[in-house]
Amino acid sequence: MKEKRYIPVNKDLKLYVETYGEKGNETCLFISGAGANSSFWSDHLCDSLVKNGLFVIKYDHRDFGHSSKIDWDQNPYDFMELAKDALTILDSLDINKAHVIGHSMGGFIVQLLGIHYRNRIYSMTSISSSTNSPKVPLPPEKTWEIYLSSNPQNNFEKDLDGFLRVWEHLNGTAKFDKELAVEYTKNLYERQDIDGALGATHVKAQETLTDRSEELKKVKIPTLVIHGEEDYAVDKYGGINTAESIKDAELILIPKMGHIPFNHEILKRFENEIIRFIIKNKKCSR
Repeated sequence: MKEKRYIPVNKDLKLYVETYGEKGNETCLFISGAGANSSFWSDHLCDSLVKNGLFVIKYDHRDFGHSSKIDWDQNPYDFMELAKDALTILDSLDINKAHVIGHSMGGFIVQLLGIHYRNRIYSMTSISSSTNSPKVPLPPEKTWEIYLSSNPQNNFEKDLDGFLRVWEHLNGTAKFDKELAVEYTKNLYERQDIDGALGATHVKAQETLTDRSEELKKVKIPTLVIHGEEDYAVDKYGGINTAESIKDAELILIPKMGHIPFNHEILKRFENEIIRFIIKNKKCSR
């Protein structure tokens, strides 16, 4: 059973949250990347975990999707506040511990939760992310050029081609399944106005991040790291460095996968790896 709700962070900020399954079961918390809402995590993925006895939570970040919008100039926030939003959701639902799974910026949040709130975490899954180490290569110039070529004006039909160029690039070298990308884009427009760069304030908040490599060496939480071999937004060394920094972390590099999978077969593997890892660690987390 899927339920939708809003959880207050303060008097001006509410987070849009979706839950699946029976509260009281062991919990999975999914955390999206910058400029991505909770629909990044499919109903199929969430329902599969519910069938395996888990309670699933996913949400829209502050200033995105159905969640409250922020006037950055009046109320700027640092990155730890984004991380604490995840804890606010768990606290509001009376959940003490969870398996936390994050993509891209969501992976940064997962890592910070593991570093600072390890008693709240059963397991961590960091996907298409990095440690913010200066050793991780920056995105190639072509990636920035393609990003900047998209100039959305809050008109889905007119903006779609620009987004599809971005999504095809971020898909990597696998076959680009256009219908997945169109549906993903349509969902963005259904939840909010899109008239500028996606997740711009999330990117601003990331300016407060520093290299986490050394701090992650102290983390003893079961960890899965997934990264695409053809990720042109976060170099695959970001995933390799993350796995090397966490004791006994499992690293999976997926051939042809980019930063966001818009390919049915790769998406299937991507989701199955998450399900496998969480079910394995569900058995040992009691």
